[in-house]
Amino acid sequence: MKKKLALIIYAIISVIGVMLLLSLENIYVVIALVAGVLLLGHRELWSLIRYRRLPVIDERVRENLSGAMRLTGIFFFITIIVLLVLLRFNVFHDTPVGLVISGLFMAIGIAYIIGYYYYERVRPSLGERAMRWLKICLITAGLSLSTIALAIVLHNLVSYWFGIEEAFFFILGLLAAPAVLAVSLLGGLVIYIKGLFGRAGEGEVR
Repeated sequence: MKKKLALIIYAIISVIGVMLLLSLENIYVVIALVAGVLLLGHRELWSLIRYRRLPVIDERVRENLSGAMRLTGIFFFITIIVLLVLLRFNVFHDTPVGLVISGLFMAIGIAYIIGYYYYERVRPSLGERAMRWLKICLITAGLSLSTIALAIVLHNLVSYWFGIEEAFFFILGLLAAPAVLAVSLLGGLVIYIKGLFGRAGEGEVR
């Protein structure tokens, strides 16, 4: 009953948000918001469409949902900080802020699905070694993303204070850190996909 009530409240808030955005003619934000809501509720929607009932929330599913929401919250927190820094220094130039926010909505929905299937299927099928490398890749990606934002801030500050076109933080923020971010994300994605299509208790992913 609590689950149904939460879904109803969530749906009402989403509809109100969509109506407000439509009144402001932010169509692409509306599309992204709706897509994000569908991604976040994909299990419930699929169960309602196929079985005409909500899925059973047992202890395992509850743990998976809690873990996915925790990972999504961490992702949201880090992404918001980075976006605020990038917007402050006009990194997106003439890109509408609404378009950036719509991308954030989509990213949150995707991050939630990735987190859920990590707890549901990936983690049980990965060995200790593969899990260690996956954590290393994710930590490296997070540090690289933070380095990009920090390097942009320091580049602008140094250039402003000394009246010169600073080069070190520029290269670090636009070349070195993004390269490390891409490599770490690619490595993490490979391990994640292998775990996703593996079987629980199958052993280490090499």
